[in-house]
Amino acid sequence: MKLLLAALALLLLAGCATPPEAPKPEEAFKFGGISMPASGKVLETRYDRGIDARYVVVLTLPPEDVPKLLEASRFAPGVLKDDQLIDGRRVYREITVQGTTVRLELFTT
Repeated sequence: MKLLLAALALLLLAGCATPPEAPKPEEAFKFGGISMPASGKVLETRYDRGIDARYVVVLTLPPEDVPKLLEASRFAPGVLKDDQLIDGRRVYREITVQGTTVRLELFTT
């Protein structure tokens, strides 16, 4: 009986140890009002939530398409950091560009 209970406890604990599913980039893009050009390729998407919500998306994008990303996502010319009212919430958006790597940080506060 003890062996059966131990096995059951291990099964329950294994289910609790399953990491949460990674967020989809589309969720992050919708959250932040981001419109990515077709030439972009997402490398990583992270999400965390406490009082606020935050997405971090890392992607590769040809340097000549960065202005297309900014314009389609309604950034003001020359601006890589702003805030927008999206779906009734204030979302802060920061973009960092290093060569072909683009990092988007999208969060509420």
